[in-house]
Amino acid sequence: MSTLVEIMTALSDQIRAELCGTADPLIEQLQTYPLLTFNPTPPSVDVYPADPFQEGLAFGKGNNTVFLTVRARVAPADQGAGQTLLLSMMDPTSTTSLAQAVLSNRTLGNKVERVDIDGPTNYGIFIDPGAQGEALLGCTWRVRVMP
Repeated sequence: MSTLVEIMTALSDQIRAELCGTADPLIEQLQTYPLLTFNPTPPSVDVYPADPFQEGLAFGKGNNTVFLTVRARVAPADQGAGQTLLLSMMDPTSTTSLAQAVLSNRTLGNKVERVDIDGPTNYGIFIDPGAQGEALLGCTWRVRVMP
């Protein structure tokens, strides 16, 4: 059984591989982080525990479904380009679909039994205290992880 950090890292790595891991990346300079990131370099995706975080799946220790938040953020400096990029990541039919990147390998390289994704939601401005209050445009997805 994989640890939470291993699962979050595998999810982050899979998103990076699908969206920018080729010789011709789909999203230039996409930063991905397997932890909550307070001072991102956009465009960025971070992965962190959702609220609520877990739900009982069956009796016994460790038999829980875990929920993670995947958050994408872009810089609003060029409003058109930032929104267009974020909308393409939200579009389930786009080549830059974040949901399709998550679902491309539903076992995260055999780290888990299965992942599912809901969203996107929370389209809007995110203020990060680590970035001196810099506002970034973003949205979130909820990923269900079955160990």
